[in-house]
Amino acid sequence: MPKKLLQVLILTGGLMMEAFYSNTLCAQNLSHEQRDSSIQNAKQALIDQVQKRGNLPYVSVEKQLDLIEQLSSFELGEFLIARGGLNGYWTHYVVSHPTKGRLTNLNTQGKPFHPFEAYLLNHAPSCLATQQRFSLFKQQIQKHIFEGCTLASIPCGLMGDLLDLDYSLVTTFTLNGIDLDAQTLLQAKSYAEEKGLLSHCHFFQKDAWELHTYEKLDLIASNGLSIYEKNDEKVVGLYRQFYHALKPGGLLITSFLTPPPAPGLQTEWNLSQVNPQDALLQKILFVDILDAKWQVYRKEEVVKAQLKEAGFSEVSILYDEAHIFPTAIAKK
Repeated sequence: MPKKLLQVLILTGGLMMEAFYSNTLCAQNLSHEQRDSSIQNAKQALIDQVQKRGNLPYVSVEKQLDLIEQLSSFELGEFLIARGGLNGYWTHYVVSHPTKGRLTNLNTQGKPFHPFEAYLLNHAPSCLATQQRFSLFKQQIQKHIFEGCTLASIPCGLMGDLLDLDYSLVTTFTLNGIDLDAQTLLQAKSYAEEKGLLSHCHFFQKDAWELHTYEKLDLIASNGLSIYEKNDEKVVGLYRQFYHALKPGGLLITSFLTPPPAPGLQTEWNLSQVNPQDALLQKILFVDILDAKWQVYRKEEVVKAQLKEAGFSEVSILYDEAHIFPTAIAKK
């Protein structure tokens, strides 16, 4: 497929980020609110939408209906149909795939992956970028573990960005998990217990925009919020909350989605690392069929400016291979 056609058809969205949701707090649900009363109703709504719209220049109605049917054949796909995004459990399932399912070719139930699920986890460009982003987060956080450090993950999901790390060289450290989703916090506690780190952990059901914490943390890891929030001022406000919560010299490790290729626009994506067929299939699924919720993009220069407006003095950027989901490291 020519690069120009790729730029027209490539997915306008990232995939599977850490979730931000609550059943109990009166905060905005950004990622995975249930779209309908049942998976059957949500699936039928997608079918009706595709049939009403008709064929697209690059995909037929028949092919789209087949993709919906395939997606409804495994649990991850059902969740995407019902929510249009992912919670903490499914996010962890996706980002931990390179060190688990990809090695065994078996899902968490010990069964072979459905072929379409295998595509999502192993080939969808934005999914690969998300997995690489998760690895970059852990590599960078590991470098900043020291005796007596206080770290936080906001929103924490299952808190794999902190719980998967090596703390063997320190004895005193504190790990804080903050999320709106009460169920996710319970799962994070269970994962902390599995990792033998529960005694070092504290969990809080809280809105990231309402932390009201001041100079308590040495490092904050935060992924999966700005990609849902269109209002730039609100994103600056989020970064400002993180800035206030950090001690002087503290670090924020966060991320953002870069704008996808489009005709007449210069993209920040490294197209040499993007398979055109995989990107087109991803676009059809997440943009045309699911209208996924994570489609808020910002250029690198915009993110740097937002972080500096929030008070951070130094900002550096690390990239996944395709430059789809960069990691930003900001110092107070």
